[in-house]
Amino acid sequence: MKIPPHLRLFLLASFVLLFAFATLAAVLTWNTLQQPSRQPAASKAVIAPVLDPEQALRRLSQALSVPTISWQDPAIDTKQTFDKLHQQLEQGFPEIYKQLKPERIGQNLLIRWPGTDAKLKPVLFAAHLDVVPVENRNSWQKPPFSGARSGGFVWGRGSLDDKNSAMALLEALETRIKTGRLPKRSIYLAFGADEEIGGKGAQSLVRRLKSQKVKLAAVLDEGMVIVPGSMIGLNPPVALIGIAEKGYLTLEIKAEQLGGHASMPPQETAVDILGTALQRLRNQPLPARIEGPAAELFNWLGPEMPTLRRVALANRWLAEPLLLSQLAAKPSTNALIRTSFAPTMLSASPKENVLASQAKSVINLRVLPGDTPEMIQEHFKRVINDDRVKVRAISPLATAKASRVSRTDSEFFKLLSGSVKEVFPQVLIAPNLVLAATDSRHYEPITEDIYRFQPLFLSEKDLDRIHGRNERISESGYLRMIQYYQHLMGKM
Repeated sequence: MKIPPHLRLFLLASFVLLFAFATLAAVLTWNTLQQPSRQPAASKAVIAPVLDPEQALRRLSQALSVPTISWQDPAIDTKQTFDKLHQQLEQGFPEIYKQLKPERIGQNLLIRWPGTDAKLKPVLFAAHLDVVPVENRNSWQKPPFSGARSGGFVWGRGSLDDKNSAMALLEALETRIKTGRLPKRSIYLAFGADEEIGGKGAQSLVRRLKSQKVKLAAVLDEGMVIVPGSMIGLNPPVALIGIAEKGYLTLEIKAEQLGGHASMPPQETAVDILGTALQRLRNQPLPARIEGPAAELFNWLGPEMPTLRRVALANRWLAEPLLLSQLAAKPSTNALIRTSFAPTMLSASPKENVLASQAKSVINLRVLPGDTPEMIQEHFKRVINDDRVKVRAISPLATAKASRVSRTDSEFFKLLSGSVKEVFPQVLIAPNLVLAATDSRHYEPITEDIYRFQPLFLSEKDLDRIHGRNERISESGYLRMIQYYQHLMGKM
């Protein structure tokens, strides 16, 4: 039987399509199978209990009752307040102050616990003692500087950001000193007093360490926490460990036009020109990409995902456009894949019937690793495409770049993530990008690797409490933080 030419062509095309589909399916399956789990092996490590939980909670409560607020206005004197906190620390941790002689640099604190092997580079645990102001104290369920203990929580500004870390580190160190067992490598605790307004205190601590020719193996600071897996499409909680943080850049865009009386407006006022520029920027954001910390996040979590998501993440060469579209749809994940921008301030005419001779907008950007301030400014100028609009930086370009990306195969990351698995055996672990700025960026000159993680489980509602109302920490969560730091210090 002779097959007609058009049928032969159809059969051949069908065969080619079937073969292509089978080949694609094989490639996707192979790539997926080549993505083994990166989770540390779970161990049955014995986690030492907090020696005196009630006293540890009392000391945290006392520290939260001291309003160590960082104010933007330098004329506000905070010395007396910080002095009170330092006095509390000296009274609360007698072994640290007796044996290690903490060094107070201004209102900042530097503590060194000498190790037995001088050849090993030290590690440094960072935190900050200052807190942000409270706008409406009457809106809190418990007074923000009461340190109240109620309902299984300790309430107060700083209970999540970041006095809790400083106090938990001191509790862990005090306990470790009492055992009489020295670490192999030296351990530093470094607490800044003005992280919330830029971190000059951390810079002074770094200068002191540089003057002593200290080179660190790694730094651990605040940044990420343990979050519900449902936030990422998983069942188990996920411990996110920041391996980089975004840069911080503020630009001003200004449109100039002839002013005059509002009764005779031109076709385009300065406000119209500025509004058009802002809309163009909104329509053409900086490009999105999955690389660096975002790629590491998906590399670590991909093998733990349900089948379809696992296939997509293992084959990003094919699925990336769809992934980027989905990630860009939510503010939290959009910020992970691109330099974000937000117009935060606007100004124009001083009077309702006067045409503005200039209209200005201040735009705050959080810079993705790999982007540069110069590149961002050029993007703005190209997209706005209007010589009447000027773009200039009003924050220092020198500090606008994102941090370096730290390694996930370093010895300290393995200790850090392994300890997470031992103290919190139910969690998954993944590197991630910190969207805000921390004191840790100031330590880049004296270390290769910086990690940003608090050993604390926070729900989505808890995350809203950071810098917000009703900031509080669960008592059990705080005690687990202490245990984690004890456990990690014991591996040094």
